[in-house]
Amino acid sequence: MLVSVIIPNYNRQEAVLRGLNSLCHQTLPAAEFEVIVVDDGSTTDTQAISSRQFPFEFQFLRKKNEGATIARNFGAQHSQGDVLVFIDDDVTVSPQALAALAEVCLGGERIVAMGRLISRSNGEPGLFTQDALAVANKAVAGNGRFPNQYLHFSHCNTQLLAVKRSDFFDLGMLQDPTGGWPNWDDVDFGYRSHLAGFHLLEVEQAVGEHWDYSLADLGAACRRWQRAGQSAVRLFQVHPGLQSHIPMFHDKTPIDWKQDSPRQIIRKSIRALAATSIMLWGMEQTTSLIERTIPSPKLLRPLYRWIQGSYMFRGFREGLNESA
Repeated sequence: MLVSVIIPNYNRQEAVLRGLNSLCHQTLPAAEFEVIVVDDGSTTDTQAISSRQFPFEFQFLRKKNEGATIARNFGAQHSQGDVLVFIDDDVTVSPQALAALAEVCLGGERIVAMGRLISRSNGEPGLFTQDALAVANKAVAGNGRFPNQYLHFSHCNTQLLAVKRSDFFDLGMLQDPTGGWPNWDDVDFGYRSHLAGFHLLEVEQAVGEHWDYSLADLGAACRRWQRAGQSAVRLFQVHPGLQSHIPMFHDKTPIDWKQDSPRQIIRKSIRALAATSIMLWGMEQTTSLIERTIPSPKLLRPLYRWIQGSYMFRGFREGLNESA
């Protein structure tokens, strides 16, 4: 078996079926890959997934609810492929994705490969939307080759990630560095693989569409970023050398009057001000008004970023206080 696709699932039956549907149309022959859905203790009916017939070899594994990290490892332990491809249950992939990821992983040494993700939030996707197909097809350059680019290890993302099976187990599989969701297991894996001499390579032809519910719900996104900020404190305790490599936290730490530059002091002060109750309330009210009257992405995107960043700031400071 060339490729094993591992999809963790928890209460997302329709999303999983969309992803499985996209895997039915891969350029990689169906005989060369298997798909393993690991149900992480779903409380909803999963029969529509488990009883479905597919052109590829399919396993549906059930386990008690322990989180996506353990579910992915569980799937890997039951896999047969030379290359493991981890896909989240709310991601659909381009027809070329599996073949492209497998080629990169098997064509080099010490490679962790990642697909190119496009975020979606509105409407129900079809098999794979036309603009995403255009992105995937455009990546094909002369002689059927496609350009790839190396990424900083901090961009490691398990939503569409591939690695040789032997390398995955040699690296200690995925680990939970924070003891709670979101647990930064992808950044942890990227950092550990980096320390072991691996390189993270984005495969341009392996395009994935991430149909993230939180993008359509600002409140859900803010809650997630606040939890992420809080758990990041534990991540940096496990890996003390990691924090300087994650730019999103550079303006969220307390001001160091002896070490910070004047510019950094200003950035941190502005970030702290934006996270105060009155400023955050003002940004949220402004956002709501714009959404109702002139829903311009150019106006809303920076507001969304600042609001979500403010919640991450709050979560990070909560984490610091808890660990003090």
